[in-house]
Amino acid sequence: MKQIFPTVVLAITLVTGAQAQSGAVRIRAVEAEIPVNVIESFRRDFKGGEGEEWSILPVKLVKEEYVISGYDNTTGEKPSFYSVRIKGSQVHREALYDTNGRLLRMKETVKDTELPVQVRNALEKSNPGYSIVYDEMIKEGKSTVTFYRIMIVKGAQKKVITIDPNGDHLKEKKII
Repeated sequence: MKQIFPTVVLAITLVTGAQAQSGAVRIRAVEAEIPVNVIESFRRDFKGGEGEEWSILPVKLVKEEYVISGYDNTTGEKPSFYSVRIKGSQVHREALYDTNGRLLRMKETVKDTELPVQVRNALEKSNPGYSIVYDEMIKEGKSTVTFYRIMIVKGAQKKVITIDPNGDHLKEKKII
């Protein structure tokens, strides 16, 4: 019994510590909680756009979800970043700003788009007999197509495949 108790305490400590380390979460915010310079930059960058949902993102989450080069934390502070989602009928956008109001990244998702021939051919070649459930084109920046995300199905098998504009597979995930 004396040997079991320390093992249980150690296990609880490890699980709690692991949860605390991965505790970076997106914090929903109202516009009034966002710095004025971030709001002004958003309005300048997306004239006429309405921010549907604002969030505050800690550095850890930004590093997991985004790739940001040039981040240099010389003061030892952990700055936050600000995300705003802008939704339309077929187009969804998300912009990421730093605390100075500088646009770091913009992502645009267009649903049910026409897939390029190279993408369609690569998809059919590597997944014969599958049919497309949905597809979306993901852009980063204002004009560069980064990749296509496509859900396909064949009987009970479902997959989400990510393909670049040249037809090269970037990622594949089976859906259970």
